[in-house]
Amino acid sequence: MYKAETPLITSALVEELHVKSAIPKPTAMGTPLRYSSAFGCGRQQGYAALGAEPTEPMDEAGAWATGLGTIVHEALQDCISRKFPSAQFEVASQLGDVSGSCDALIASADFEPFATWDVDFSQGTHVLYELKTMGTYSFDKQVGWNRMRGQANEGEGPALKAIAQAGMNALGIEASDPSIKIEWLVMGSITFEALSKNKAANMGVEGTNRFLAEFYLPRNEWEPIAHEEMNRMRGLAWTIDKGYLADRVAIDDNGNAIELNPNSGKFWQCDYCAFRTLCVEDGPGQVRIIDSAIAEKSE
Repeated sequence: MYKAETPLITSALVEELHVKSAIPKPTAMGTPLRYSSAFGCGRQQGYAALGAEPTEPMDEAGAWATGLGTIVHEALQDCISRKFPSAQFEVASQLGDVSGSCDALIASADFEPFATWDVDFSQGTHVLYELKTMGTYSFDKQVGWNRMRGQANEGEGPALKAIAQAGMNALGIEASDPSIKIEWLVMGSITFEALSKNKAANMGVEGTNRFLAEFYLPRNEWEPIAHEEMNRMRGLAWTIDKGYLADRVAIDDNGNAIELNPNSGKFWQCDYCAFRTLCVEDGPGQVRIIDSAIAEKSE
């Protein structure tokens, strides 16, 4: 038997996904900032808004993860269109200098045949759906599993940044069409590794719950998170408009501001940043755009 040093056939899909990942993705409404960057580093968002050339382009592993996510999103949207006839997809909206599009916007009336638990969808005209695909670590945190020990406890629910993104989408859609009222967000989570049959039986987990989760958030939970992040993004847009790049500040999983340092090796945000080398060259603090290494690289 001979193991190939570099796969030739098996790599065909990831090779194409990697090529696609290098093509810049425009914002939904041509704005400098996007909802999907919620909780992200302010400096990174500034580089992206200015169209800076990535110094660390996405590698094959990153393209594989994001590409599979896109494939699942598109396949699920196709299925949603048949289960919920009113569903609209990639509904774009804008709030000032920030824009985005939701995975699905579904009329509340479509949920009436499925309303078997205490969620009153009649409070609004539509429900906004957002899907996230993820690895087992993030999924297990959301649902409260410890796979190694075979334990199931109360989970943390969807990530705050995902709630902020979906919430800003909801606020933007309502602003663009006053006839739409979104009271509920539905957050879907899919992991690619199902809980084993044996552990599922011991933990009382059945059916699709071994690899899927769905969370329902009422307006009084999601709206404050969305408004707070929207205000932060307005500040980022103002900083760029005044000719500066923001400091290296992001929001962590608990909703707290954290100052990042790409030289420390402690922050995953920096490890996966497409502009890490550029950020190191520019240094900490707010940086005048005309003094940034962006200017040198664009000449």
